[in-house]
Amino acid sequence: MKIALHNFLTTLRRYKVSSLLNIVGLTLAFTAFYVILVQVRWEMTFNRAIPDSERIYLVAPLSPFDETSLSINSPRPEGEQLIARSPEIEAGGCIRPWRWEQPVWVRRGGDLLRLQASFNEISTGFVEALGLKAIEGDLKALAQPNSVALARSQAERLGLRVGDVLWFGDEENQRPEEQKEVVALYEDFPANSSFAHIVGLQDVGDQDLDAPNNWNDCYFVRLHKGTDSEKVARLWSDLHLSINRDYLERMAPIWGEEISEEELNDERACTLIPLDELYFNRRLDANADDFPIGSTTLTYSLLSVAVLVILIALINFVNFFFALVPVRLRSVNILKVFGAPTRSLRFSFLFEAFGFMLLAQLCAWYVAIALKGTEFASYVSSSLALGDNLPVLGISLGVSFVAALIAGSFPAWYITSFNPAMAAKGSFVGSTAGRRFRVALLGVQFIIAIGLIVFSVCTLLQQRYVRRFDLGFDHERVLTFYFPSSKLSDPDSFDTFASSLQSDPQIAGVTASGNRFVAEAISVFGRKVNGEEVGIHVRFVRSNFLDVLGIPVLAGESFKPEHDRDSMARFIVNDLLARKGLKVGGKLDEGEVIGICPDIHYRPLQYPTEPFAFVTGTYWQTRMSRFYVRLAAGFDLDAVCEGIREKARKFDPGSEVSDFQFFDEEIEAQYARERRITTIIGLFTVLAVVIALMGVFGIVLFETQHRRREVAIRKVMGATTQEVLRLFNRRYVTLVTVCFILAAPVGYWIVDRWLGSFAYRTPIRWWIFVAAFAVVLFVTVATVTFCSWRTANENPANCVKSE
Repeated sequence: MKIALHNFLTTLRRYKVSSLLNIVGLTLAFTAFYVILVQVRWEMTFNRAIPDSERIYLVAPLSPFDETSLSINSPRPEGEQLIARSPEIEAGGCIRPWRWEQPVWVRRGGDLLRLQASFNEISTGFVEALGLKAIEGDLKALAQPNSVALARSQAERLGLRVGDVLWFGDEENQRPEEQKEVVALYEDFPANSSFAHIVGLQDVGDQDLDAPNNWNDCYFVRLHKGTDSEKVARLWSDLHLSINRDYLERMAPIWGEEISEEELNDERACTLIPLDELYFNRRLDANADDFPIGSTTLTYSLLSVAVLVILIALINFVNFFFALVPVRLRSVNILKVFGAPTRSLRFSFLFEAFGFMLLAQLCAWYVAIALKGTEFASYVSSSLALGDNLPVLGISLGVSFVAALIAGSFPAWYITSFNPAMAAKGSFVGSTAGRRFRVALLGVQFIIAIGLIVFSVCTLLQQRYVRRFDLGFDHERVLTFYFPSSKLSDPDSFDTFASSLQSDPQIAGVTASGNRFVAEAISVFGRKVNGEEVGIHVRFVRSNFLDVLGIPVLAGESFKPEHDRDSMARFIVNDLLARKGLKVGGKLDEGEVIGICPDIHYRPLQYPTEPFAFVTGTYWQTRMSRFYVRLAAGFDLDAVCEGIREKARKFDPGSEVSDFQFFDEEIEAQYARERRITTIIGLFTVLAVVIALMGVFGIVLFETQHRRREVAIRKVMGATTQEVLRLFNRRYVTLVTVCFILAAPVGYWIVDRWLGSFAYRTPIRWWIFVAAFAVVLFVTVATVTFCSWRTANENPANCVKSE
C-alpha cells in the first residue's frame, strides 16, 4: 500500500499537466453529477416523505370533460359512500384543492392586527388518510363549528397558538359566530409533496353532500396492506352509476327535459393513483398551483445528462492514461526487469485510479458547498448542502468507486501485459487495435457532445418560442397586483378605486379578475353543449377586462359597464366553444352569451386550447382581487407602485396591496420549472463539451508523442508545418463527420420526444444540427492544432537525439 501511495504521489508530481487536467475534468463531472442528482432525487422522491405514501391513493375518475384524462376532483356523494362501504379503506376524506388567501384579524397584546392567511377546506377523514399528526391541540376538533388548524409555519407567522381566536373579512366582523378558534397545530407537509402549500385547514362541513353534479372535491384514501386498489376503483364506478342515475331521474321533471339512456348509464371508469406516483401522472387534469405535476421526460433528461457527463470524464481518464503510455512505459519495464510482480504493478495503477477519483470527489464536494450561496443554487429545487443529501453522496461515492474500477482496470492490464523487449521497441503503442480503441472512445465523446448540443439548443429555443408566442392578447406594459379588499365587491366602490388609480397619467387602464388570468385550471364548468358534455374553463372578470388587454370580439358585443351591476351573468366565449354550438344569444347557467372572442391562450403552452368563457355580473364581483393595470409609455415603475399603495391605503386601510409583478413575469412563472431544468441542462451540456475536448487533448498528446519520429522524417523530406498540421487534423475531421452522421438522427429522435410534451412547440430546425457539427469541428481542429503545433515546428535533429 505504501508503495502504491508513493507511486501515486510521484505521478502527481511528475505529470503535472496531465494529472491536473484529469482531476479538473473529473471534478467538473462529479460536481455536475451531484447537482443533477440532487434535483433528480427531489423529483423522484416527490410525496414519498409522507408516511405510508404507497398505501395512500387519489380517487381519480375519468374526466367528464375529456375522455383521455383523469379528473383530480370527484363528487362528494360517491366519495363519502365509497369510504363508508369499502372494507378495504382504512381511512379517507376530501380536500378542496384550491386555496384562498384572505385577510384575518387577530388580537395581540390588546391590539387588533390584520394579517393574510391561506386555508384549504377538508373533511376530517382527510387528516386521518394522510396521517397528519398534531403537534399541539387535537385535529379531530376540526369537526366542531368555527374551528381551524394551522401548520407550524403559518402559526409562527401569525403568532397564534391553540385556543387563540381569529376572524375573516373586515375588522367589524368580531361577532362570536364569525370568530374561528385555533384547535390544532400540525407539522408542515414536506416541501417536495403535493400538499406543501397547505398551511391552514378548515372543515368543509356538509357542502355538496347531495350534489353529485358538483365535481369540487379531491378524495384521498388509505388502504389496508395487501388490498386490491382496482376493486375499490370498481366500487366507485358502481356507486357513480347508481347515484348519477337517481339524481338525473329526480331532476328530469324539474329541468323539463328528457334524459338519454347514455346519460343514465354513465359507467364512468375510475383509477386509484398511489400518492408516490401522483407527481408524474400526466393524465391528471390538475392545476399546478394546487397539485404540482412533474415531467418524466425532463427528469430522465437530467439523469441522462448526469450519466453522459460521467461517461465522458471516464473516457478522458482512459485517454489521458494512454497519452502517457510512451513516457511511463520505461519505468514499468525497469520494474518488471527487476522482478516486480505484474499483480503489484496493476494494483498500483488501480490505486492511482482510485486516488484520482477520490481527489476529484473531494474537490466536487467543495465546489458544491461553494455553489450553495450563488445564483446557480436557485435553479435547483432542493438544498445543495451535503448534509441534506446523504443518499446522493452515497450514490456519488459508489459511482466513483465503480468508475475507478472500470476506468483503471483496462489501462492497468494494458500497460503491464507486454513483454519488456517488445515494449522497448514501442511496437504496441501504434498497433491497429490500440488505435481503433482510442478512436472509438473519442468517437463516443463526440457523439455525446453533438447530441447534447442539439438537445440543449432545442430546449432553449423552445423556451424562447414560448416567451415570444402570440397568446392572443396584449401583455406588454401590464402591471399586476393582488388587493383582497372586501369593499371591492360593491361595483360602485370598485369604480371609485379604479378611477383613483387611473387619475395617475402613467396608468392607461385598470381592470381586475377573480384569479390569475394565465393559469392551468382555475375554474372549469361542466356543461352540455348540443348534447355533448363540455368542460368550459372560466375567468371571472370586470367588464373592461377585454378592452384593457386588447382582446377583440369577433361576433356579438363586448361587456358593458352596466353588466358589472347586473345580477344576470354575461358570457363571452371563445371561438372553439362557439364552433361546438354555443352561439351568441345562447344560454349558459343563469346567463347569456353576448359575444365570441378568438381562441386566446389562457393556459401554459403545454396544454392545447380548450372551450373557454369570460363571465361578469354582480354574482362574481366578490372574486375581483387580481388587478391588471396597463401603463403608459415612459412610466416610472417605483412611482406607479407607490401611488397604488397609497391609494389602496386610503380606499381600505385594513387591506394591503401585494404581489406586484409584470404580466409577462406572471406568464413566465408558468414555465419556471421547465426553465430551471433546461438551464441546468444547458450549463452542463457546455461542461460536457469542455470535458470532451479535454479528451481530444489527451488523444492528440498521445499521437504527438508517438509520431514525433514520423513528423521529423516528413520534415526532413520537405514537409511544411501546414502539411504536418493537416496530417494531424485530417483524422479528427473525418472522425467528427462520422460521429455527426451517427448522432444527428438520435438527437432528432430525443428532441422530438421531448417537444412532444408541449401542445405548441418550436420546429426542429436543420441549422441546429449544422451548428452543433460546426462548433464541435471548429473546437476540435483548434485543439488539435494547438496541441500539435510544437511537434510540427520541432527541429528534426532534436527529435532524433531524444528518440
